[in-house]
Amino acid sequence: MQQNRNKLGGSSRKPESSGGSTQLIFIGVGLIVLALLIFGALFLFGRGGDSSSKPESTSSGESTAESSLQGTTQTKASEGSSSQAQTQKAVTTSAQEQDSSQSAKPEADAQMQVHFIDVGQGDCTLITCGGEAMLVDSGERDDGDTVINYIKKLGVKSFKYIIVTHPHTDHMGEMPDILKAFKTQYFIMPKVPDSMVPTIMRYEKMLKQVKAQGLSVTWSSDASYKLGSAEVRTFTPKQQQEDLNNYSTLVKVTCAGRSVLITGDCETAEEKDIMSQKFDLRADVLKIAHHGSYAASSYEFLETVVPEYAVISCGKDNDYGHPHDSAMKRIRKKVKNIYITKDNGTVVFDCSASGIKVKAQR
Repeated sequence: MQQNRNKLGGSSRKPESSGGSTQLIFIGVGLIVLALLIFGALFLFGRGGDSSSKPESTSSGESTAESSLQGTTQTKASEGSSSQAQTQKAVTTSAQEQDSSQSAKPEADAQMQVHFIDVGQGDCTLITCGGEAMLVDSGERDDGDTVINYIKKLGVKSFKYIIVTHPHTDHMGEMPDILKAFKTQYFIMPKVPDSMVPTIMRYEKMLKQVKAQGLSVTWSSDASYKLGSAEVRTFTPKQQQEDLNNYSTLVKVTCAGRSVLITGDCETAEEKDIMSQKFDLRADVLKIAHHGSYAASSYEFLETVVPEYAVISCGKDNDYGHPHDSAMKRIRKKVKNIYITKDNGTVVFDCSASGIKVKAQR
């Protein structure tokens, strides 16, 4: 090696003989070839490592460009186009999933408020969730616009749903004026036998206001709706009933694992019908049916719902004696917390994953 280095180091000097010169040439060429081989191997190794880490879309783009330059067949071009479409679809799906994950709120953050509004001898329930609102019943006609003013003070400007549980005036008497005051997307009520359809003026005015908003009546059914992050379920009887009260639409609203069941004027006959259909009627809060009538809230129904809270909506010194003593006896045995609007005024339930908070007017 020392000899070789000396010869290489003195390569600028004139060789002493032709044989030595030839030997030097062969050695020099050999070293150059060896260096080229080592460089080429290193280059190929590095290129191979880079190509394996390239994105699939880049490889597809190079393939498409190369086939275009070489004049590939229409089949090749079609395959390139298909690959590009798949890549675009993957990007679109990824963007949609990212947008969905950013916009969807965790269930733990979901929250709804349920307002059992004191309307005297009648029913009226307002539910708000995720910036959307639903009204179930309206109470009797009220010249003082109690319900309308209450709703406006909360900042509610429109309803996604209005539900009339059944067409008795203590549940829909104020509805024509409410429909005038607030835009509504869906109006839902039960379809009852012709012989039970009300002929009173308030009922006709309500239907005229529905039509004036460009709406049609959605007849109640066993259906599911969305209100913000809450699920709304409606339950209806499947058997013919002898009393209009027993065509009441039951409404269950669930949000963040908390639920409220609103029962209209459902009596024992409808309770049995509804229970026979095996609906999930369990609820944290139960709006007691028919203002606490003796003909509703059977032990079996209360044991099916298993409520922690009960609300009875009725007027002070009402002519019907609501709530009846027999009903109160059953309710007290099965429900821990009971609120009555004639005593407590408007009752508000704030429902979230962390629990339920109750605020009573008095």
